Amino acid sequence: MIPETRVSGPIRFTHPTPRRALGLFLLAIVLYLALAAGYAAAVPLFEGYDAQAHYRAATFYRAEHQLPELTAATAAISYELIAQPPLYHALAGLAASGWPVDAALTLAQDSTNAYFDKSLSYRQSVTLPERAWQAMAPAWIARSVSVVGGLLALLSTWWLARTLFPAQPSAALAATAIAVLNPQFLYTSISISNDAWPAATSALALAVAASALLNDRSPRWWLWAGAALGLAALAKYSTLLLALPLGGFWILYLRRRGWRGAVAAGLWGVAGFGLVAGWWYARNLLLYGELVPFTQMAQVLPTMRRPEPFGFAQTMEHVPWLVASFWGVFVAVIAPALYLDATRWFMVLGLAGLIPALRGWRESQAGVRPVIYFVLLPWLAIVAISVLYWTSTIEFGEQGRLAHIGAAAFGVVLVAGWHGWLPRRWQPVANLVLTSFMVIVAAAILLVLQTAFARPPALTPPPVPDRAIDATFDGGMRVLGIDLPAGAAIEPGRPLPLTIYFTTAAPIEDDYTLFLHLAGAGDTLLYQFDGVPVQGRHPTRQWMPGQIFADTYSIVVDQLPAGQHAGLVVLSMGFYPIEASERRQTVFDSTGNPSGDRLVLARVRVDGTQQSTLPTEAPFATWAAGISLQDIAIARDAAGLPASVTVTWRAAETLHEDYTVFIQVLDASNHILAQVDRQPQAGQAPTSTWRAGDVITDTLAWEGDVSGWARIIVGLYDAQGDRLPVDGSDSLSGAAVIAENP
Repeated sequence: MIPETRVSGPIRFTHPTPRRALGLFLLAIVLYLALAAGYAAAVPLFEGYDAQAHYRAATFYRAEHQLPELTAATAAISYELIAQPPLYHALAGLAASGWPVDAALTLAQDSTNAYFDKSLSYRQSVTLPERAWQAMAPAWIARSVSVVGGLLALLSTWWLARTLFPAQPSAALAATAIAVLNPQFLYTSISISNDAWPAATSALALAVAASALLNDRSPRWWLWAGAALGLAALAKYSTLLLALPLGGFWILYLRRRGWRGAVAAGLWGVAGFGLVAGWWYARNLLLYGELVPFTQMAQVLPTMRRPEPFGFAQTMEHVPWLVASFWGVFVAVIAPALYLDATRWFMVLGLAGLIPALRGWRESQAGVRPVIYFVLLPWLAIVAISVLYWTSTIEFGEQGRLAHIGAAAFGVVLVAGWHGWLPRRWQPVANLVLTSFMVIVAAAILLVLQTAFARPPALTPPPVPDRAIDATFDGGMRVLGIDLPAGAAIEPGRPLPLTIYFTTAAPIEDDYTLFLHLAGAGDTLLYQFDGVPVQGRHPTRQWMPGQIFADTYSIVVDQLPAGQHAGLVVLSMGFYPIEASERRQTVFDSTGNPSGDRLVLARVRVDGTQQSTLPTEAPFATWAAGISLQDIAIARDAAGLPASVTVTWRAAETLHEDYTVFIQVLDASNHILAQVDRQPQAGQAPTSTWRAGDVITDTLAWEGDVSGWARIIVGLYDAQGDRLPVDGSDSLSGAAVIAENP
């Protein structure tokens, strides 16, 4: 039963405050263009759903100047030429006429990130360090055509909302913001993709039909509604479903104008569709025997359809994901859970408000009520069902962004729903809150995308690594050093942070996979990483010559394998070509000499040898590197002569250099009677593995005749043989006296 409109005349498109309405309209345009510019700056040129395939399709129209045929040869150029009508690709190709085709295609192909399909990077593309602007221009033009589609969606949504809410321009602003400031819509509207144009042309068709009904247009006005439907049908095949809501508008128009006016309107609408899109669908019918050539598509793209469609239960399991991907799934970058929860409740509460909205709708707005409940709301249901059907039958079809063909209706319906919760006097405030909410979430996700897609910042001035290395790999990758801020010791279950500083002297032509290994006894791997630097977003072909960047890792060993005990393990790294893991690249030291196929970054102490208690007395001595001697215990032989000493060290700061401990037994003239030089714990706890707070106990024994001993001293020296300065030493430089013969 169709609700009565109960109006005696047309609901005019009124402007109670024309200047305010114009200001809000311009504000909507400024917000969209500003955010679109921000998203375009944050998202690399060839990122986006099927961006490469859409770009090749647009280039086909530009280069071939003909319509594609649904053949295997055409599919080899781009599968989007098979699955999509021509509107976006033809516009993008036409707009880029005159620019070099070969250079543009080469750039696009070279920008493909081979790691994406291996799930080793969430970036689909590589931002090459050397790109000619002439080769980039056609891609930017294709992206700009998408932005124009988004702008058309904005204008059409504004028109639809102003027609339905003529006395509330702020409601039109809110509806427009919901439709086009959705971060997912902004992302697709700056991508090389046809997604913005179906949403735009669908919104245009709804706006024209709503104006025909509520402004009591003549039947001839429906020519424009049919033409808008034709444009939509040239943008994406799914927009043919728009015939259903337009049919709803036509039924309401029939109630107003009677059969004669409605039939005339229908004929004008069919004529408009035929003039704009009839040629394309007639061509499909002649060539393939179908208006929409699904059969031919399936033959050319046999992998497009699922071998076994999902059942109802399996399809419904995808609903949460579809909702999430309507709001914030940017190919492989997923918006934070807090944002997805907020937008889900924003949508659910808005739709729920349509129930109380029925009760409180004013009499003067009764003509709008059938449009909301009889046309737009069913249209959204149709869109949802079509997306579920697509999910159940098409490989990789579980994408909520496909529902954006209903974006304009969604914005209007959600505003009406939120109004349903509030008295009329609060609705302008609600409109402001809704608009602000959309601006805030769009800006927040812009920050997420900037973080996800940004190349690592160039470090200027050059950093001073804790451990300088300077090694270069065959291929051009250069390591300047590393930081181990928590020290070179690891305990099971606790992370070991690592920062590697990279650079290159020249562009790197190939993709090299980074491997990072922590290996124990018998080269048993305790930790392994094989992938792309900087969390998958900085492949080697993207490295900028001369720029230094930091790459961070958190190394965790959950448990030690059998046979691996506390002691030293080796942290190393290297590179190999993406498709040849056996071809590790040779590493060269700072003098240019080869040193193997991996670079040793550090020796790492496993499990540590920390003690929980320390003597409460002041240390015996403290060295310049923050090493203190906390306790000593001298053992004597049967003759009462000193034979060994047990020393307890404490590190006040994390150390990154290896120092050798020396113990000397001296006579009265400071001649050496016995001496021990070694790294702590026979090399199993070198000082380069000491962390701030570590306590290391070590026993050192000596041989020789020490019957004339006068004193025993202890100290440390570096790789060059230079002793570390010590506080509180007597006349012996760089050593502390720990025992004297009375």
